[in-house]
Formats: sequence, structure tokens, C-alpha cells
Amino acid sequence: MTKLLVRFTHSPYSSSDSASGLDFTLAATNYGHEVAVLFENQGVLQLLQSPSLKHVKNHSKRLASMPFFDIEDSYVCQNSFEEITKSLELGQPQFDALIQNLEAQFIDTARKVELFESVDHVVTF
Repeated sequence: MTKLLVRFTHSPYSSSDSASGLDFTLAATNYGHEVAVLFENQGVLQLLQSPSLKHVKNHSKRLASMPFFDIEDSYVCQNSFEEITKSLELGQPQFDALIQNLEAQFIDTARKVELFESVDHVVTF
């Protein structure tokens, strides 16, 4: 079984990259791949609980479905999270619900390197 790491690096509504990445992630499990996800850079914003935008699917609701697809390994880049929350003056409680639902772990740079080395392929969206 191939182990994939999907890196989410874009904010959820700035382009179609996030939606495409989520579609890819969910579909990969249907083909027997073991999938882990990493939210870093602007991708951390995908974990922000946000209201639905007109004509756009609520991204956080779709992310919350990942455990139903046996996606159990979710990670958040600690450095990216701290930079985003500081620059946008957001607090961790605004992210807590989705982070807890995904049972996401905060990881530092050293742990990210270990994660990259532990998978067969890395796909970035």
C-alpha cells in the first residue's frame, strides 16, 4: 500500500487548489492508498471555522469528513500556525473545533522532515 502525504499550502477560498487537494485526498483512499495530510503556510487557514460563501461549498465541513475516509494522520505546521494567527490576529479557539475533529497534531520542522521521509509520495496543493 502506498503512503501519500498531501500538503495543503493555500487558503481555502483563494483558488481551486484547496478544493482540488481535498478531492484528491478523499479519492486516493478509494484506491487503497494510506493518506496523511499536512496543513502549512496559508493552508493553515483551511482549519479556520468560516461561514459558507455564496456559490462555494463550505470547505471546513468537507475537511471534517476526512476521518470517515480513514484519513487518521493529520498534522499542522506549528510555525505556520503561529505566523498566521499572529499576522491575522486570530486566536487558537477559532481553529479548535476542526483541529480536534481531525485529531490533528502540531509538528515542528524536525518532525516535518521525519514525516516527509516516512511516506512514498508527497503531493502539494
